[in-house]
Amino acid sequence: MEPFVTHRGRLALLDWTDVNTDLIIPARYLKRIERTGFGPLLFADKRYAPGGAPEIDDPERHGPENPEFPLNDPALKDATILVVGRNFGCGSSREHAVWAVQQAGFRAVIAPVPGEGFADIFESNAFNNGLLVIELPQADWEMIAKASHTAPGRAEATIDLRQQKITIEPVDGIPAASLAFQVPESQRHRLLHGLDAIAETMAHEPEIDRYERSAPEWSLPSGVA
Repeated sequence: MEPFVTHRGRLALLDWTDVNTDLIIPARYLKRIERTGFGPLLFADKRYAPGGAPEIDDPERHGPENPEFPLNDPALKDATILVVGRNFGCGSSREHAVWAVQQAGFRAVIAPVPGEGFADIFESNAFNNGLLVIELPQADWEMIAKASHTAPGRAEATIDLRQQKITIEPVDGIPAASLAFQVPESQRHRLLHGLDAIAETMAHEPEIDRYERSAPEWSLPSGVA
């Protein structure tokens, strides 16, 4: 998992509320057995013109994009920070939703109101897969959303996970601003060091080995002793 320490990137705004996981990645694409190729499938039923969404087994082949979908603005092509509305990722649990967001090029997602910005299961899946999700107070979120809306494709922010600070870079009359945020310390540690739950466990491999060598045989799984 790639560590997340600091990141500067362009902002993309999708200020819809209650965006569920079936909208993020339609259920039919969960049949894919690969963990790659999900970037073109992000928001597939909104992103493409009717009938133009990719086939399950050929995500790179699709019809024309829907020009009305906000993220299809050509200026947002290289955006890496997604600014979303409240309760993003609600609905059924699927890691594929996180994979689609990441594989579309986004390193972080920012939503309004601590405790309300993301559905719990999406937030958990995001942290477990190395996607930084940040909930800001409403007034701070409105500042970053305004920058995204005012200067699409030019508005940028720098996220410093060590300091837990977002800096909105000045652009088109919008002044620089510094916004504080908080993520759970255990998740911050994992992201800073590029550790998923398994890698974090394996960091204690010497202690695990010592225990397995000293533990009574009956307490160990078959084949370990």
